[in-house]
Amino acid sequence: MNLKKYSPFIIPVISLLLVLFLAFRWYNLRTQRDQENLFDTVEIENLSEEDQIVIGAPDTSTIQLEPEDEELVSGQVRYRLNDEKILINVFAELPKDDSYTYQVWISPEDKDSLQKAFVLTYSKSGYNGGAAIPRDQLPLELIVSKETNSTDQEIEQELLRGMIIDDEITQDTELE
Repeated sequence: MNLKKYSPFIIPVISLLLVLFLAFRWYNLRTQRDQENLFDTVEIENLSEEDQIVIGAPDTSTIQLEPEDEELVSGQVRYRLNDEKILINVFAELPKDDSYTYQVWISPEDKDSLQKAFVLTYSKSGYNGGAAIPRDQLPLELIVSKETNSTDQEIEQELLRGMIIDDEITQDTELE
């Protein structure tokens, strides 16, 4: 076999294959990034395991959650701005029942999509939980639901509802 007659073609063929591979990889990465941007979800950082982040802060805003029906439930949301993130704590007085979980759902105001934010945990003061959400996701609607199946993406029974609006938030200031 005489390789000398094929040697002028080896480097151009390898170069062409390399260019085709890089073009294919660039195209795949670009289409994956575009598909990720199609799904507008709210970025949620669950802070329920940490200490209460908003209690006692002087620049905390509070909204009352409105009950969805005549059931005896109540709740409130405390929130404040901290480094372009909204720190949120949900406090709710709900019936204690171990067969249910209470979850907080978040929905951007201009969209019909719901997203699980966090599960409320029971303590001496009732049910509570917390999260941090980027400020550019506002306004947000918060919904507290009663769930028997916490793994699905469907709200079973809405209990409380409230809205966080960007105009009501004050910047976190350091005390001097």
